[in-house]
Amino acid sequence: MTDFFDALGVPHRPLLEEEELKRRFLALTAEHHPDVAGAESSNFATLNLAYQTLRDPRLRLRHLVELATGASTPRHQAAPAVIGELFAEMGRHKQALDTFLKRFAAAPAGLGKALLMEEQLQLQETLETWLQRLEQERERTLEALPALDHQWMTDPASRESLVPKLSDIAQTLVYLDRWIAQIREGLLQLQIGL
Repeated sequence: MTDFFDALGVPHRPLLEEEELKRRFLALTAEHHPDVAGAESSNFATLNLAYQTLRDPRLRLRHLVELATGASTPRHQAAPAVIGELFAEMGRHKQALDTFLKRFAAAPAGLGKALLMEEQLQLQETLETWLQRLEQERERTLEALPALDHQWMTDPASRESLVPKLSDIAQTLVYLDRWIAQIREGLLQLQIGL
């Protein structure tokens, strides 16, 4: 497994300074770009993948956990508690959206679609509120990282006990990021009238 932290020359830790990461990436890609280093440079693709992984908190944490445990994170691990609490509500919102979009698509143009306008606006408002809640939960999840990062860096002996917490945060972000993207896409569909 390629160590993306080593590839970019940054410390193995849960939090990385975004500007420092970008600076390291740009310096290394300028040095290893095929136009500069020649066609034999295979580091360029690795550097790109390393940067894409480490700049995303979800992917960075998964990679850190994989490096710490020596194993790939299970694709079907149990969902963290917060996700279980949000799952049913997300399902209801997604079902309401899908049902409305089908009805809207089947409605005749003009008056048929106009009659659905009030319902469309109510659904849009509900989804915007839900999106804010998901984004707040994402921010709350990320707020745990500074303390974990501090412990990771100052108490290396505790790293093994931090790995499950980091894995839970990564898994929570997987769900939240997917749901946020789905709700944003649904809002876009409502706004453009698809």
